[in-house]
Amino acid sequence: MKKQTLNIDQAASLCGVSPTRVKAWIDKKELRAEENHGREQWIRHTDLIDFLVKFNMPIPDALLPYKARKILFIYNDDSGGRLFMRFLIRLLGHLKKTQQTFVADHIPYGPDAKIKVMVFKPDLVLLDMTESDHDAISMGLQIKNATEFSAVKLIAVTAETIFEEQRVSALKNGIDTIVPESVNIPVFAEELNFL
Repeated sequence: MKKQTLNIDQAASLCGVSPTRVKAWIDKKELRAEENHGREQWIRHTDLIDFLVKFNMPIPDALLPYKARKILFIYNDDSGGRLFMRFLIRLLGHLKKTQQTFVADHIPYGPDAKIKVMVFKPDLVLLDMTESDHDAISMGLQIKNATEFSAVKLIAVTAETIFEEQRVSALKNGIDTIVPESVNIPVFAEELNFL
């Protein structure tokens, strides 16, 4: 879509809900809308995308810019994920600085992670393997065994040291690439065709 704003009927149509439902989201202050000279309410694409991500709702392709990538980060909630979070901050900073168009979301490992994959439909999943390989391998198998997500790119982010048997097991069980947390971010982003 070329327009950067939608009226309530357009937003409802894109989301597959009634205009009454969209108005309720606005009235509850869950979805931001602006009034056009006191007449009609308008919703910015970015506000609607933020709303859909926040409430785990599918993002219609028509809302996304032409080359927007959807990136999902799945992390180990127990470890605090310091290495993984440091990696994400560097990656997202680089993507923003180079003005890449992307939509990102995150979720800890657990039963809701697969649901998030089904709803968010990411192009790329970055898995936290900095503390343990078990969760990343298990999640990788779940994603790759679902035929509709078999083409999703899975990248595991590790600490500097990883045992060879961990690497072999991860690659054998659905993970496409393994990178250390300290990887050169511009080179990594270029390899992922973000530039």
